[in-house]
Amino acid sequence: MHSKATQLIVHDHLFPRRGENSPISFSIHLSRNLIPEVRKETQCFYGTLDGLEAQYPGLDYSYPPHRMRLSRFPWHRRLFRAFDELGLTPSEIAGLCRWEGTLYAKESKEKEEGIKIKDTTGDDIAVWVPSRRPVDHQEGLSTEAARSNGQDRTDDAEDVEESDEEIESVGIELHQRLIARAAARESGEGVVMDEEWEQWLKEAAERGALEDIPGGSRSWPPIFSRTPTSAVFTPATPNTPTTAAGTTSAPTAVSTRIAF
Repeated sequence: MHSKATQLIVHDHLFPRRGENSPISFSIHLSRNLIPEVRKETQCFYGTLDGLEAQYPGLDYSYPPHRMRLSRFPWHRRLFRAFDELGLTPSEIAGLCRWEGTLYAKESKEKEEGIKIKDTTGDDIAVWVPSRRPVDHQEGLSTEAARSNGQDRTDDAEDVEESDEEIESVGIELHQRLIARAAARESGEGVVMDEEWEQWLKEAAERGALEDIPGGSRSWPPIFSRTPTSAVFTPATPNTPTTAAGTTSAPTAVSTRIAF
């Protein structure tokens, strides 16, 4: 099909119902809408229009990657849709697309100047070299499974070690410290049981977390009471006798046992 006839067919397909702002010919549509989009794409792709490659990018309107790049713009997207709906062949598209930035313009420049405009698009992409060693998928799966199992065992061992350290450092040491403080209070010394433990017990009671502790569902009123002789908060324990003044007596060593 002749390029002039192709222009008329494509233009009529693009503008079946022409309005006041519609271009009256394909040449006007080209200069008004298509060429500005080509310049925008070229500047975005190369960053500048100073180089010879950027001035003659050689866009092939039948080449899928070039069509994908230009389809970001609305008029080119409509143009490619018209090509597909009309069923134009690559030779017919090449005969029509002979404007700035196209493959025709690049080939004409090379023939006129006797030069070859180098395409540097893929220069930064390394050549892929296939591996010569065959890969045994079963062996790879077995190795990966063994490595995963070994890692799981290591993680479990670390968890056990951390748990033992926590029990030894928090449970036993705290229990012994509370027994010693309770014995000192029974002898009449005004010592604090344990500030960190009392603070934890107070916050746990406010959150209602004592219900999760074995025996914690029993009544613990009041959680803390202020003695008239000291400003220290004293945790009340279950079954602790209460004096006539409303204060709790000093807890015994047995009453300080808590479950961790």
